[in-house]
Amino acid sequence: MTQKRIGTAIAAAAALTLTLSACVSTEAPARTGDAAPEGAIELRLSHVYEGTHPVETCGVPALNAALEGSGVHINSFPAAQLGSEAESLEQVASGSLELAVAGPSFLGVWEPDVALFDAPYLFRDVDHFEETLNGPIADEIFASLKDESGLDVLGTWYYGTRHVTSNSPVMTSADLQGKKLRAADAPLYLTMANIMGGSATPMALSEAYMALQQGTIDAQENPIPTIASQRFYEVQNHLNLTGHMIQGVMFVGSDASLAALDDEQRAALETATATAASAVRGCIEDEEESYVAEWRESGAIEVNDQVDVEHFRARATELIPDSFEWGDLYLQIREG
Repeated sequence: MTQKRIGTAIAAAAALTLTLSACVSTEAPARTGDAAPEGAIELRLSHVYEGTHPVETCGVPALNAALEGSGVHINSFPAAQLGSEAESLEQVASGSLELAVAGPSFLGVWEPDVALFDAPYLFRDVDHFEETLNGPIADEIFASLKDESGLDVLGTWYYGTRHVTSNSPVMTSADLQGKKLRAADAPLYLTMANIMGGSATPMALSEAYMALQQGTIDAQENPIPTIASQRFYEVQNHLNLTGHMIQGVMFVGSDASLAALDDEQRAALETATATAASAVRGCIEDEEESYVAEWRESGAIEVNDQVDVEHFRARATELIPDSFEWGDLYLQIREG
């Protein structure tokens, strides 16, 4: 990739950082987990999720357990200590950071087709998500990403299924008309807001709680663990089970960042990444199930099961294919 293209990628990704990622910590970076075995190659992993998130609590321990005896150890730096998703990807591409976790919209800055995997109503369920991300379409897209940028997707971890919270029930897009829906300032997320019927209001996640509390926005959408950790149930009345995005995050390295590994160690890292993907999925699904059960019992937020999901699916089919270059791939995956 030319320096001009890299600069363009960084600038575009910086705009996403304001709305998709947490703020970068000003404290000195603090790695987590056990110390590396003596003589092991230490790989630094950067991600933006808090230390309580399953990426950290389930994914990182599973990685190191699977890497035991390989001579490789992962040192994780959560909560954006080493930089935002955009910044971490740039460091990995240059070889100054070994590993990062980043979402499709950030990787889509480097290779537009990767953003496809954030598209609303792309996957039928989590099994379909995993089948696709471990299949030939994803392999081809990730190979193009590596050719274009040097970034190498070693695996994809389930991040969660996104749902809309609001102050009144949402059954169809008509229920969000005239309502301000918090969305990331990226074309795919703005289209998502249109599909859901709301008026897209770009805003950092860290600002959403107060904006909901003050009525600056009327609704937001996120996976259930994020809804719980951000305590949106305190400032919203309804959790509408729209399931509009079944979403993953990518575990990313590069030939430059992993140059210290021999072939066996590189293979061990890729195997460990797949093992960790299973662990993360289990933890995320457990949290999704337990939080919804807790809210049903406590009434902290009313769980709306009556969403007309087929209505939203039809709107996605109508609006997405002609709006993005990868529209045909979207339909191919949907129908697969």
